[in-house]
Amino acid sequence: MNEKRRTLLKAMGGSTALAGLAGCISTGGGDGSDGGDGSDGGDGGDGESGGSARLWVDLSDAEDEALSGYVDEYESEAGDTINKEAPGGELDQQLETAIPAGDGPDSWIWAHDWVGRFAVREDPPFLYDASDDVDVSLDSYTQAAREAAQFDGGLYGLPFASETVALFYNEDMVDEPPETLEEMVSIMDEYHDPDNGQYGLSYPATDPYFASGFVQAYGGNLFDESSLEVGVDSDECKQGIDALTTLFDYVPSDPGYESQIVAFADGLAPFAINGPWELGNLQGEVDNLGVTTLPTVDGNNPRSYSGIQLFYFSSMLADADQSTVDAATGLAEWYTTNEDVVLTNADEQGYIPVLADAVGNDDLSAEVQAFAEQVDHGVPIPTHPDMDSVWTPVTEALERVFNGEQEGDAALDQAASEIREAL
Repeated sequence: MNEKRRTLLKAMGGSTALAGLAGCISTGGGDGSDGGDGSDGGDGGDGESGGSARLWVDLSDAEDEALSGYVDEYESEAGDTINKEAPGGELDQQLETAIPAGDGPDSWIWAHDWVGRFAVREDPPFLYDASDDVDVSLDSYTQAAREAAQFDGGLYGLPFASETVALFYNEDMVDEPPETLEEMVSIMDEYHDPDNGQYGLSYPATDPYFASGFVQAYGGNLFDESSLEVGVDSDECKQGIDALTTLFDYVPSDPGYESQIVAFADGLAPFAINGPWELGNLQGEVDNLGVTTLPTVDGNNPRSYSGIQLFYFSSMLADADQSTVDAATGLAEWYTTNEDVVLTNADEQGYIPVLADAVGNDDLSAEVQAFAEQVDHGVPIPTHPDMDSVWTPVTEALERVFNGEQEGDAALDQAASEIREAL
């Protein structure tokens, strides 16, 4: 992806840098001229014709093209019309503007981290509880996936993939992928020569989503969803940031997403830490690309944050025709439970299946299996609304450490204080 959704998940705290929304099929901004506002129930609402629903997306080129094909397939089978749009700008900010104005989508695609924040919104509400509208059994999905789609008993979306960050490596530069941080450092030392444009690692490491694995490697949690306690300044997280700062020494001086990923894509670094959304792009740039789990730290597997991709159900459905509700939920049901779709997306887009029947399929590529293994080592992003207060202070703390302005322990202490004050 571009600077994409996974500078991602900082959108949760309002500091995302999304870029390059691509390949949209626009319906004229939802002015209703072509039924794109999802309110006219298709071509007459006679009870037999299909419904019409709006879907907002923010995807890479390859993902968007694939989804367009699947939407066409669904429309052909179901008789519904799905108006897929890329609204431009940061998706959560577009929703914040459009939904109160009554011009929001009926569904959108994003990771599960927004469920808690949006589920508690009341004036106006942002999500629609589709518990009574969805026909598929939630047992069709993995436990983590079905939990990600729910909040306080409401069902606010359907899941189709999980994601986290793992270690990409250039097999022309790395004979054997490192199993430990020490092994990785040894390899990075061979290549790191910033004066000549060579680096040990491509890693947007000041983004808490990307940094979470190492910071939480010793068992600490930036935020404990079960106890609702802030753990940013715990001894375990302070141990973790020491491991993280080791990696800071090997990346390009600009920690921004694009500056980092280009170093690996251009063959200027042996390693990159990134997500499956980059798999298709990097396979086109790096001839011999490998993916493995993040290296262990003192025997601990890094506990990276994982996201569950959802078709969200918007509060716009509350006042929509039933045909629109059926179209929005119908697409989500079809897409998330179609094993052919799930396995093709795994093969072509690097999506990690959450459909129970597809998990562990022998046909999954080695790359997807590596990401799936890292998901098993990691922890789902907390969905509780209090998590919104965590992202920005932690981002700023990581930036201070990266820039040499503050030591890791002090930076985490300051971040924790800011979070608790905000709460």
